[in-house]
Amino acid sequence: MGGEEHELIELASKHWITNRCELTRKFAEVTDREESTVLRIPVKSSGEGRILAEKITRLGGYRKYRLYNVDIPASQLYMYEKNLFPLAYVKAGNLNNHLEWTVLDDASSNRYEVPRLKRIALRVKVKSKIIPSFRDPVSKIHVGLREDLTFESGSEAEKLWDLMETVRRRDPDIIFTKGGNRFTLPYLFYRARVNGLSGFDLGRERGQGKVEKGKGCVYFSYGRVYYRPRPFRLPGRLHVDLESSTLYAECGLQGLIEVARTCRIPVQRAVDSTIGTCMSSLQFYSAFKRGLLIPWRKGEPEDFKTARQLLTADRGGFCFEPKIGVHDNVGEVDFNSLYPTLMVKYNLSPETINCDCCPNSSLKVPELGYHVCERRTGLIPEAVKPLLEKRMEYKRLMSEGGNPDLREVWDRRQAAIKWILVSSFGYLGYRNARFGRVEAHIATCALARDTLRTAFHIAEEQGFEVIHGIVDSLWLRKEGADEEDYQKLCRSIEKNLGLPISFKGIYRWIAFPPSRANGSVPVINRYFGVFRNGTIKARGIGMRRKDTPPLVKKCQEEMLKELAKAETLEELWRRIPAAVKIMERYVEDLLTGRVKGEDLVIIRRLSKSPENYKWETLQAIAAKQLKAMGAQLNAGENVEYIILNADHKLPNNKVKTVALTSPHTGYDGAKYVKLLLSSAFDLLSPFNLPRTNENVTFNDPCFNHAFI
Repeated sequence: MGGEEHELIELASKHWITNRCELTRKFAEVTDREESTVLRIPVKSSGEGRILAEKITRLGGYRKYRLYNVDIPASQLYMYEKNLFPLAYVKAGNLNNHLEWTVLDDASSNRYEVPRLKRIALRVKVKSKIIPSFRDPVSKIHVGLREDLTFESGSEAEKLWDLMETVRRRDPDIIFTKGGNRFTLPYLFYRARVNGLSGFDLGRERGQGKVEKGKGCVYFSYGRVYYRPRPFRLPGRLHVDLESSTLYAECGLQGLIEVARTCRIPVQRAVDSTIGTCMSSLQFYSAFKRGLLIPWRKGEPEDFKTARQLLTADRGGFCFEPKIGVHDNVGEVDFNSLYPTLMVKYNLSPETINCDCCPNSSLKVPELGYHVCERRTGLIPEAVKPLLEKRMEYKRLMSEGGNPDLREVWDRRQAAIKWILVSSFGYLGYRNARFGRVEAHIATCALARDTLRTAFHIAEEQGFEVIHGIVDSLWLRKEGADEEDYQKLCRSIEKNLGLPISFKGIYRWIAFPPSRANGSVPVINRYFGVFRNGTIKARGIGMRRKDTPPLVKKCQEEMLKELAKAETLEELWRRIPAAVKIMERYVEDLLTGRVKGEDLVIIRRLSKSPENYKWETLQAIAAKQLKAMGAQLNAGENVEYIILNADHKLPNNKVKTVALTSPHTGYDGAKYVKLLLSSAFDLLSPFNLPRTNENVTFNDPCFNHAFI
């Protein structure tokens, strides 16, 4: 902890402070150039450290003392101190009765092997009519992967005992569940206590599995609300809840281990944490190597800015509005990890922006006039640079071809690093980031805008027309241009800017639809097209959204696949009637009741707790139905429902949560037809079709309305 030296000495004399505390010298703030005197207080556990920190903070009136390294998990600090990382190849020895580690591995290595880990999948069925609760007994337990076993005969106690013995016999390294943190594992341990099975345990180490204390976490990310339940740990085994592990869902086990190794964070913590938490661990490790303390709570405020300065600075990335319509022979070029690369290239970090030591620095931020330190490398670029190098090496290995299994491994690992890189930029401007600073964040955005504008001018000088541009990507067209022309352009941009840029390919055709509200206004992040190799790429349309009903997704995907058969724009126009026929078939199925309920389920994320909704939106009604049945719902959790009658006056007759549906549950055909036609509009609106086109028939009046 930091503060005035005489106040630290006075605090050390308190009887409730351990007699092992000592004054030492450390870099207390990221901007410090010299070490300062701080008080080091050993504690027995992270919990004890937090309690002591709260007490000291209150004693100092929340201003006198600055606390550091308070809430860093002991396991992470141990890895920082010993230069270890998860699944490292090490040699263990004994030195004067102390464990000594010799690391025979390198966290920056790309060609490491993951040990063969034994796995099982665990599913539980509860004897419950609708909403399962801890009071309901176990109906059956299923243990899967490679050898499937189901326990459904005998008493509840016998089923639980058979499960425990099976886990002990198979001795898995990883246990997969779906909803294990939120319900399955806490439920099993509760039912074991009810049945008097005091020795029930699914972990390897002695002692029962346990839920971390406290409630789940509700957090915001890029304007959305998320809920993360408290993790349930099984000592000695890895528990992966498929419902709540973002990293596993995106990158699989290979990506998860890559993040754990690179960021020096325990694998189980990487499973249960956000990507930002993993990235923060890498920053903490870099700080630890520097002898820099990690602040408990961020204390540096944002620099004062006038209204004009805010207007200039707070602008985000640069975008060129897309040209509405369908275009052929358009090439796509994309800067590789643009924002993290700019952070490294221009040394963008909290302590380097407008530093005191380099007021005349030659490194200036365009538009803003900020100067950047030239005397020392910033903490953030130091942490990010190895990630960029490692990801580039993975992509190089993938480009060489070879073993397809190895290519998949490298792809998952590079994808995991990509997520960490994205997070590293976001955390520069995050208000609670320990080493974040808004000025560094907006400086990165300003440089990115300047980069895209420069690339745009270079492309124009070489005769290319810019069809669209967004943040770090450009869609360009030049009559008669081939792949070599685009590669040449990329080399020119890279030479001029000193930033890596990739050519993604040439589209046979690509479409940019207009806004549904105003047909003359383009949508920045909505497009779809087909590369010359037949690969379909789509962004922002229904089939890419998680809240689109499966039936609507299937229809849009089938229509797009039909359009994707076209090699030219002329052929594309000829295939529109066939795509419309597909849509009409789905409309007919809806209106004649031939659609299964499972294909109509809409999944929506709650932005607040059910009781806090003032308006009876469809997801709010479904959430309240679940709550009335005893379900516990939090902001950030998903609700699933089917629309019964969207225009009904009584809320409960508008929708029905999936938990209350049956094979005989009806649905609002007209409402689902509108959803279907809206998705079809996204595909067909770029063609600016006349309503009376002789080659296209629009049988449903809703479809005509969609094009008005």
